[in-house]
Amino acid sequence: MSYRLPDAADKPAYVQARFDAIARRYDLFNDLITQGQHRWWKRTLVNRVAGAVEIKAPGVRGLDLCCGTGDIAQRALAGMGMGAGEAGGTGGANGGMVMLDFSANMLSIAQNRLRRAGTQPARRLLTRGDAMALPFEDGAFQFVTVGFGLRNVSDLGGCLQEIHRVLAPGGVLASLDVGKVRPRWIKALADLYFFRVVPLIGRMIQPGEEMFTYLPESSRSYPSQEALAAILAEHGFQRVEVLNYMFGSAAIHLARKPG
Repeated sequence: MSYRLPDAADKPAYVQARFDAIARRYDLFNDLITQGQHRWWKRTLVNRVAGAVEIKAPGVRGLDLCCGTGDIAQRALAGMGMGAGEAGGTGGANGGMVMLDFSANMLSIAQNRLRRAGTQPARRLLTRGDAMALPFEDGAFQFVTVGFGLRNVSDLGGCLQEIHRVLAPGGVLASLDVGKVRPRWIKALADLYFFRVVPLIGRMIQPGEEMFTYLPESSRSYPSQEALAAILAEHGFQRVEVLNYMFGSAAIHLARKPG
């Protein structure tokens, strides 16, 4: 029987439960399906944020939305010069980072990642919450990062409105997610790999887990790079930039809130 994506009403509970189930295998899965390239894309994302926002400046605050296992936040904290005990500063002279996800198991792995890196996460750094209703004040952050998270929300437009709300004037959104491959012959090969091989890899590392089928299937309805840029503009973002990787199979979108 063919796989069927959850509808909008069921999607939040489905995604939360399934990410809890695959949390311990998620980094391995990403390493295998991208041949480790996702790590370079995430470094690039953080470097582009640092080029747009003075992330080492006093009082700068960042939000890693749908943070997963915390690999983007770890890179951002390093770029901000945050050492042990400093990362939880969500205000004041030192600024800081907040990591939000609704998967408790993902947050647990993120916490362990930071501890191994020498950063003792404060309670306020790791937040379990919903990307559709962010528990933060208007203009709370100078930058927001999202890694492979926007396509998992139940309402993309509503999530972008929330991100726009919590960004300070002049703040930057940086999102890394799947994209659309354009060259026809490469697209055929990419589709074969993404929709046939990737689920097999997932089932090899965690037999019976359907989330590894959901992840590629969810890309079918996700906007193209150009469409997402237009949606960002519709929701008040400006100066949208797109960086494509692997012939467009992955893409970074950088967008700014007017300041």
